[in-house]
Amino acid sequence: MTLELSDLLAERIDEFPVPPADLDAARATGRRIRRRRRTTAAAGGAAVALAAAGLVLTGTGGDGGTVRDPSYASVGPLDLSKGARAYADPGVTLHLGGRAFPYGEMTWLDTDATATQEGIVFFDAGRPMLLDAKGEVSRLVDGPLDAPDGFHPTAKVDSAGRLVAWATLRDGTATISVRDLGTGDDLGSTTVDCGACGDLVIDGIDQGAVFVRDGAGTRTWTWGDDRWRDFAGPKTRVADARGGVVLYQGPPPTEPGEWRIVAGAIDAQLTLDGRYVLYWSSTLQPTIPGDAPVVLPVGPPAMGDSFGWYAVDTDGSILVATGTDYPDFTVYDCEVGAPQCDEVGRLEPTGGDPQFIGSDM
Repeated sequence: MTLELSDLLAERIDEFPVPPADLDAARATGRRIRRRRRTTAAAGGAAVALAAAGLVLTGTGGDGGTVRDPSYASVGPLDLSKGARAYADPGVTLHLGGRAFPYGEMTWLDTDATATQEGIVFFDAGRPMLLDAKGEVSRLVDGPLDAPDGFHPTAKVDSAGRLVAWATLRDGTATISVRDLGTGDDLGSTTVDCGACGDLVIDGIDQGAVFVRDGAGTRTWTWGDDRWRDFAGPKTRVADARGGVVLYQGPPPTEPGEWRIVAGAIDAQLTLDGRYVLYWSSTLQPTIPGDAPVVLPVGPPAMGDSFGWYAVDTDGSILVATGTDYPDFTVYDCEVGAPQCDEVGRLEPTGGDPQFIGSDM
């Protein structure tokens, strides 16, 4: 269907101040400021520019599809066939899909973003957005939304890299949604009355369920039958959920249900099949008792041996940034169990330690 330009103008302009007349300056300012704090002047400037050009945006509209956001310029095609391979020299250079970008052009992508097989999901003022393989940014949710300070629910992707869960807020009610980014189908949604929702966080999505944490603890919501179930108390944190395994920190979950629970650190990750734990070394510890660890061909085999940074990529491989002479890094892409890793590129960060987009390790 066609998204009427008048609707876009009403949403972007009626709620916010009209931008300055210098549209070029407004756009330049918008690119320099982190997207989540970006003023709507740049967005309004883009809408005004579209009106002057007489353009009409098209998309599926509503919550069932995506609408290209004119305030984000296309970055061009991205090769996601070997995983997102998203890493950065913080504040300087961003590497994504086989390309490199000045960080100042894409400051809205950071560890809070979520890498998927269909692109990168991130938030703009409380609205989930998608940077797709074509290099275009679209809104995953249309219509007015709230973005109070402290509302950072995160978005999570399942092991297949396509099903994404996120939360949005309007008038004190949070809506938790699950979408198949590959097909664009909305699989389910539910609402939670939580006021400003400052303690609402999505910690995982696995086996048809979303792990939702607030001040009272962690519950699971299954979208197939629209049911909520208790999972853990307020002192327990779900670090990751993959392949029927939940990695947790704190007291054991009180009602784990069908999941196999494994104790671990909050900044650890599970491999996509849930068989191994990745935690600050190239030795992946098994989650099944009796299985042997897997040691990657590159990087320190144990914490403290040397330096290495890690992340599970969207295709299930392990990204490793390591070296012997800090801060000279080589970035590798390692298949679990393979005899050697692919060298992705060199990284000599000047803005801080290496950063993987969508990973807090």
